[in-house]
Amino acid sequence: MRPRLQLARGHGGPPAHLQITDQLGEAIANGKLAPGDRLPPERELAAELSVSRMTVRQALGALESQGLLVRAQGRGGGTFVARPKLERDLGTFSGLSEELRRQGVRAGARVLHSRQRVASTTVAAALELQRSEHVVEIERVRLADGEPFAIERSCFPAHRFADLLGLDLEGSLYELLAEHWDAAPVRAVERLEPVLATEAEADALGVPRGAPLMLVERIAYDAAGAPVEFARDRFRGDRTRIVAWTSELVQR
Repeated sequence: MRPRLQLARGHGGPPAHLQITDQLGEAIANGKLAPGDRLPPERELAAELSVSRMTVRQALGALESQGLLVRAQGRGGGTFVARPKLERDLGTFSGLSEELRRQGVRAGARVLHSRQRVASTTVAAALELQRSEHVVEIERVRLADGEPFAIERSCFPAHRFADLLGLDLEGSLYELLAEHWDAAPVRAVERLEPVLATEAEADALGVPRGAPLMLVERIAYDAAGAPVEFARDRFRGDRTRIVAWTSELVQR
């Protein structure tokens, strides 16, 4: 049952829209409102709380911008509690499959293409290859509990990993590197950039064209310090939260 909201009236207190935002946010955080729960229409909430629809709309808009609510249009539409975002932890290095498992999410992948090709200038520089050398390129849609949430395009030095193309590519690529070549990545340099979904990316991820994505560009290194992967991953902005840890306070 949806928790009943109660607003504090009188001068000097928080504005009504902030109280609504805080109370609904708390109900989502403590599980009283679960993912997929539908909120009453704006007019119903406004009547229940004796406030204007504009006040309710302002509160719901704030929660939507925080990723806690989603709005659906058309028949069967309304305002719903959003599913929790999947966390991408930059503080510890691990493969995406392992990160999802730690969050209790079933990881999967659908291969879009896999091939061997000549390295581009950017890829060759990242993997410390000559311009004419080949790489194994694998592009996949990553799945979380069966739903697309990221597109990853990874390139590996072909002189080391040419046989990768003959293996099952729908699981963890890092586990394959560890099992077959003892070359599991142990650290990486990652760069993040917000981008908008192209038409092809939108189709693959099931989002509108122009939807916000987070581009993560990565160079991963094995225990010997050799680069083994150059990747450009695009994560759905509505399903992903980036987490970064700092080890100490820097005075400035």
